[in-house]
Amino acid sequence: MHSRPDHSIIEIQTPLRGAQSISRAIALLRHVARHNDRGARLSEISQHAGLTLSTTHRLLAVLSAEGLITHDTVSKRYHLGIELYHLGSTAYQYSIREHFRGALERIAQETGDTVFLLIRSGNDALCIDRVEGSYPVRAVLVDIGSRRPLGIGVGSLSLIAFLPPDECETVISGNAVRYGRYKNLSAQDIRGLAKEAKQRGYAISHGLFHEGVISIGIPVINDQSEVLAGIAVTAITRRMDSQRRDVIFKLVCEILREEGLTSISFKR
Repeated sequence: MHSRPDHSIIEIQTPLRGAQSISRAIALLRHVARHNDRGARLSEISQHAGLTLSTTHRLLAVLSAEGLITHDTVSKRYHLGIELYHLGSTAYQYSIREHFRGALERIAQETGDTVFLLIRSGNDALCIDRVEGSYPVRAVLVDIGSRRPLGIGVGSLSLIAFLPPDECETVISGNAVRYGRYKNLSAQDIRGLAKEAKQRGYAISHGLFHEGVISIGIPVINDQSEVLAGIAVTAITRRMDSQRRDVIFKLVCEILREEGLTSISFKR
């Protein structure tokens, strides 16, 4: 009678070998990150990790295929890849969402209107959260994850209007060719809207970006005068007269102070 082979050793060792490979790959990533400015050579990485050149090269090839590192074939040096940036950006977005969620819920509850949270991503505004109010007729204009050129939409406009003038101009100039896709707006139109927003303290749209609704965009600025995010409150036109706009602006500012969100700082 033949006994069955015992596979228990294989079942135990395979995940251990896999975990070891992951640990080694992470160690290689960390070494590349520490030398990212000038890049790291294969021999340096191998020596630091205590691995053979062939093992190091094999792991680096996998990391490169996944976009986590890049290899310059001329200098023969490794650098961090774009995929790490995307992963870091996602983590950054969730960190901000977590910090602001309570404030957004309070704003939506007290106003009854829809509230959006936007952050800057290059020359785009990225919507990372939304809380709908209790008013029966709601203005849900932007989906979470959607992008627009900075300056298009009041939340987006609030992200650049309160930047240093030269930085604001750099963004507007960089997006100039894109603005025409949105109701034929020009860079000069966006400059004018940004100037008005800075003078008023918040951005406003009387149906400019979306018909039938009025929105206000309020910047979140920390103690270092950095614009962290933009909050947009949107309602149908008949609910947003000038007096109510000012009340909502003050309410949002008060909630942000109470939640301690005007002094925090987020670093990538």
